[in-house]
Amino acid sequence: MIKMLRRVPLVLLAPMVPVLFSCAGKKTAAAPAEERAEHPTPVLAGAAVPGNGGPGRGGNVDISQIPGALEELAEMERTGGYTPGLGLAESALREKTGDYAGAVMAVFKELSWAYSLGAGGVTREAIDEGLKRLADPEVLGQFPQEAWEEVKAAVEAIGDFCQGRWKEAEEGLQRLYGAAEADGFPRWMLLVCGIETSEGAGPENRSSYGAIRARYGFFPEYWYRGARNFPGAAAGDYAERCINLAPAGPYAAECRTILAQTMGLDSADASVLRTRLEIERVVSGAVERGDPELLADLLPLAGLPDNPSTLYASGAMRSLAADGTFRDWLSRKAEKAKGRLAERLLYISRG
Repeated sequence: MIKMLRRVPLVLLAPMVPVLFSCAGKKTAAAPAEERAEHPTPVLAGAAVPGNGGPGRGGNVDISQIPGALEELAEMERTGGYTPGLGLAESALREKTGDYAGAVMAVFKELSWAYSLGAGGVTREAIDEGLKRLADPEVLGQFPQEAWEEVKAAVEAIGDFCQGRWKEAEEGLQRLYGAAEADGFPRWMLLVCGIETSEGAGPENRSSYGAIRARYGFFPEYWYRGARNFPGAAAGDYAERCINLAPAGPYAAECRTILAQTMGLDSADASVLRTRLEIERVVSGAVERGDPELLADLLPLAGLPDNPSTLYASGAMRSLAADGTFRDWLSRKAEKAKGRLAERLLYISRG
């Protein structure tokens, strides 16, 4: 069914086309290659050009097949992560059936994934501006009049969510999307509204939030919201997963601070903290290239008080000291260092 989407219109947000397609073609967490070959990304940039069919026009889509196509899109997200364009394809299908609130949500999902991964230059300001423009009468005029209130209500609920007005967002989302699929994007947003409020961050909501992780395992904001609101080790685990997905993304810095706090470190130490995966990438890169200078990123981490990440990095670097090139480099760094870092590097360089 997905293959029938040979040419679907971008049903919403003509003013946001430059933002949407600035991230097209940059992969996020992708499905396996064989699955992508079977289900190619069903949105062509050419279909989004103004004049290629407006709302409710264009696209040879058999309406009777749309429910099955939507389920296929959902299953692709559950089993292989998200690929740019899936949200736009979903939006086109939902608009074709008159589900304008669902179409707005699908476009917001597309932008949220791009922003969360730091892809394509999508900014929070651009998303906010796009939402405002969608509610503009000139843009609403592109849609059937009976859809105007639904579109405006969807924009308002999403806007409340983006601004952290959790109670208002929850009410609006529940009104529009309360009957949506159990692990759909509106459901994730509703769960976020719950865990972001002090009275809703209890074990039951945390359990419900964890139950949908299969669909959002490659979505950094999913992990970020859990890191912000879950206690203890769970917060550290969620923070580390968020960082691993997008080390330079918009949520990484706060998640490093959360991770530092769960390790008993000062917030000021967060910027030099590295996850186990980041440490492994640095060490592997240094070994593959035979270049000890690549380990320099780990030296500030090695100077921190004892914590799991520092001990892991120290052990990884110590294993390299058996190689003369790495041992000599580590010894030179130890001679120039001071305090705790000097002591640790001396230990590391001895292998």
